[in-house]
Amino acid sequence: MERKSFIANSCILLTGMPFQSLTSGKLEESEITAELSSIINYSKKEDTYKDEAFWSIIRGMFRFPTDYINLENGYFSLQPLSTLQFHQTKEHDINKRNSWFMRVEQQEAIEKTRSTLAHFLACDAEELAITRNTTESLNTIISGYPWKKGDEVILGNQDYGSMVSAFEQQVKRAGIVIKTAQIPLHPSNDDEVINAYISLISTKTKILHLTHMINLSGQIVPAKKIIDAAHAKGVEVIVDAAHSIAHIDLAPGTLDADYVGASLHKWLCNPLGAGILMVKKKHIEKIWPLMGDDDFPDDNIRKFQHQGTRPVQTVLSINEAIRFHEAIGSSLKEKRLRYLKNYWVDQVKNLSHVTINTPMLREEGSCGIANVSVKGLSPQQLASKLYDDFKIFTVAIDHPHIKGVRVTPHLYTALPDLDALGNAIKKLG
Repeated sequence: MERKSFIANSCILLTGMPFQSLTSGKLEESEITAELSSIINYSKKEDTYKDEAFWSIIRGMFRFPTDYINLENGYFSLQPLSTLQFHQTKEHDINKRNSWFMRVEQQEAIEKTRSTLAHFLACDAEELAITRNTTESLNTIISGYPWKKGDEVILGNQDYGSMVSAFEQQVKRAGIVIKTAQIPLHPSNDDEVINAYISLISTKTKILHLTHMINLSGQIVPAKKIIDAAHAKGVEVIVDAAHSIAHIDLAPGTLDADYVGASLHKWLCNPLGAGILMVKKKHIEKIWPLMGDDDFPDDNIRKFQHQGTRPVQTVLSINEAIRFHEAIGSSLKEKRLRYLKNYWVDQVKNLSHVTINTPMLREEGSCGIANVSVKGLSPQQLASKLYDDFKIFTVAIDHPHIKGVRVTPHLYTALPDLDALGNAIKKLG
């Protein structure tokens, strides 16, 4: 890009307006670099989380639906243009280089990505495998663990269904015993949640499975405290970090969990099909991989990455997704997502026909995700009315312990979108 053009576009950005090219089509690599540089160099302050001029720049880096308001970003996140175009370019490059890339260059490229990702996650690269998603990662541990009949595991009553199913399979196959912690929906302090798990530990307990941020409601459990308490009793801990990675300002490597699984296509905004599995070195050898592999020793983390031929461009895009995330910053991103959640919840929380099914008593109890129910409407009816009558897309949560719709705004969500949600909920009373 010519110097005059760069300066002109930078000036536009600093007034809160996106690049003209962002509204018209493909960006050249130099323009993407300039866009990210403008985000990095933006004069961020303590209250930038509510500086709409800054967030209009971020909004301009996404292509989102315009025929409805998308407030269901929890399934997976849109990629910013920088990541999307990196992914497309890599796909073209790999296609052109064909088998040469896959046989000669692939492994080195993956190893470089592993190193970058390990730094981002604050973990040892030799304890990190790149998988396809959280479900694959955690199933690797659950199905590969050397269970013995009578071994006990502790789950939470709001854990993700696929993980519960994986443990129930081991009840049938290996004869393990499941105990279920009853997690309070609105705990007044951490001890209530910690005790729900730790009180179930016995001499037969081998694993405690912990959902860091509960997908149903957005509740954040005090993971580090629970992990430390479990370790003190000799119990290993699996953490489902699907919704906490790149959502809250906490690197999973600092949790000291024995195993961590997560998806990178959620809050990190990576293309679909990339996840992580973290395993402490002392455990790697005893866990069987999902797929047979004799390319690596039993104590090498890479044995968990055997998938056959796969879309490597998705793996390599992790580098670009991290670059975009860090241009904003983990702390600022967490503050913005929590601000968006509070913005719409504050509009409706005191209405007599509304119940907020997400911890709101303490700031650290939740972040960007919240669940709301409306009196007289089932979760499916509420989700349908929001979409049919107001063109607002959410997802119905009809769970034994939580019933409502889950609302998940993202970085590109504008305040008028959330005003529309608030007004819609008011009208449904």
